[in-house]
Amino acid sequence: MAGEPTFLGIVAGDWLQAGATIFAVVGTILGTLHIERKNREAANQEDVNRVTEVVTAMQVAAAAIRAGLPDDATNYDHYAKSLSMQTALKTALDMYHFVRADTKVKDLNVWRALKSLDEVLTTHGKTVENELRIFNTDGNHTAVFDINRQKVMAASVPIDTAAQNVIAAAP
Repeated sequence: MAGEPTFLGIVAGDWLQAGATIFAVVGTILGTLHIERKNREAANQEDVNRVTEVVTAMQVAAAAIRAGLPDDATNYDHYAKSLSMQTALKTALDMYHFVRADTKVKDLNVWRALKSLDEVLTTHGKTVENELRIFNTDGNHTAVFDINRQKVMAASVPIDTAAQNVIAAAP
């Protein structure tokens, strides 16, 4: 094949084949990296969506309590409504702890808001749990209800505020 053009003693077709092979390898690597990045972004967004959903439930329950628990413990309907509202908040707190343990957040604003919420829950979450336990065991006593109402409403204020901050920080 004396008539074929060469460069550095290599036939042009071989150069073309080598170039195509290098292009294919580089394209495959770049494509794989792009897909992996998109998968990581989707997984991160899924974590943020899941924690935001739970924080929204917590915020709604805390806001309902913050708006005011019923005043009259001698009225069974008020007592039952208060118990229901506190149980909803406790359930939301439990769901948050479950979801939060497995959540990885890359967004620094969301991370800060979650960190703040974690600190608030460390301080006030136990109050909600303890008061609900007392409320459930002591029955319908006006004095217990009044103390419970004050403590749970006081604990719900920072929980509501911190949960609103997380919701606001979420993309």
